Amino acid sequence: MFDSMLEEMPGAVEERSGPAADGAADAAGAVEAAAIAVLDRVAEQISAVEVAGLGRDGLARVIGGAGRVMAVSSSLQARCAVGIEGLGDGGVDSKTVLREAGRMSTRAARSAAVTASGLAEMPKLAESLASGDITAEHAAAAVSAAAKTSPQQVEDELSKLAEKSSVDSFAKHSRRWANRNQTDDGADAHETRRRNRSLADWVNDEGMGVILAELDPTSYQQARNAINIEYDRLWRADGGRDGKPDDIRTPTQRRCDAFVSLLTDTGARGPASPRMQLTAVVDVERLQRDGGEPVGAAQIIGGEALPQNVLERLGCMATVTGVIFDGTGEPIWVGRDQRHATTSQVKAIVARDQHCTGCDAGAERCEIHHIVPWQHGGLTNTDDMCLACPRCHHNIHDHGYIVTKTNTGYKIINPNNPPNGP
Repeated sequence: MFDSMLEEMPGAVEERSGPAADGAADAAGAVEAAAIAVLDRVAEQISAVEVAGLGRDGLARVIGGAGRVMAVSSSLQARCAVGIEGLGDGGVDSKTVLREAGRMSTRAARSAAVTASGLAEMPKLAESLASGDITAEHAAAAVSAAAKTSPQQVEDELSKLAEKSSVDSFAKHSRRWANRNQTDDGADAHETRRRNRSLADWVNDEGMGVILAELDPTSYQQARNAINIEYDRLWRADGGRDGKPDDIRTPTQRRCDAFVSLLTDTGARGPASPRMQLTAVVDVERLQRDGGEPVGAAQIIGGEALPQNVLERLGCMATVTGVIFDGTGEPIWVGRDQRHATTSQVKAIVARDQHCTGCDAGAERCEIHHIVPWQHGGLTNTDDMCLACPRCHHNIHDHGYIVTKTNTGYKIINPNNPPNGP
């Protein structure tokens, strides 16, 4: 049923040859009516889908089908957004229409409009989204990479990878690829973001205090890591993995308390571990630079490329740790004959994995997992360990999830429902 709906949706608003000029309005009205009729029918059919009584595999397949429908719907919205921008009739822009008619948040509407505009220059990826082979998140990551390089480069080098990779894997790869292939080191973009930084606070109609900050990527990562350090301390104080911390306060409440604690009780924080520090990964060529243009990539883990001037400023306050990687991206490292990873090993693992190998949880929330359990003879070598957040770590030990090696690194997967691609 999902496939039949997918076949109907992409063609619902395709351009059609109209009659003479005096009949153009009637033809357009007929196309609109046909499109709305198809969408209403699809919505009714989806609402009628019955999932009661389905097992895990059946529910997973329905979720997969629903994901394809969402991708095709995103493609349809993107084509409409591009059409709105091309009207030239002085009406409201596509972001406003997406927010109001599409019932999106302002942030989501802005992102959808940017993605739609970018896809207009990347027909291969637009077609993949329309067929449900990639998701809107894949498309957004590709558009972000194209903004740093060019649409043609992304089409040539990333379009196939998007179709066979998970969103997390593709976003990580495309970000690294863009940081290496962008035309400059991002200094101009960084300065623009620095100029646009702001913070506002007010009391809303419900009496709740609101603080809204927009930060440049470097400042954001520093603030985010600090909040996550305090969040981790509070999570452990609430019981951690061995208790029921969410019965004490929800993750959202804990994050809010961590923010307030940082501002009002800085003495409550314990020492930061290597997972919780602001970590930048830099090619050795950037550190050997002696005048001239920067060579090699530099980026904050999980963030944007680091301009040379920002890298040099951070370097004045940083501890530099050398990690040598081989041609496949594996750190060349000598294992330690002990159970717990050393500080240097943790830094190497963070530099390699950058986030949980099962999801996109930041390194500061992760634990070090022995791929072969220590009690079963596993070694404490960097290539025998990986990052795992508490939830994914729990899935490994209690739900049969495994760590597998892919061509882009380690990945925690459910062996009964393995992902496609790297």
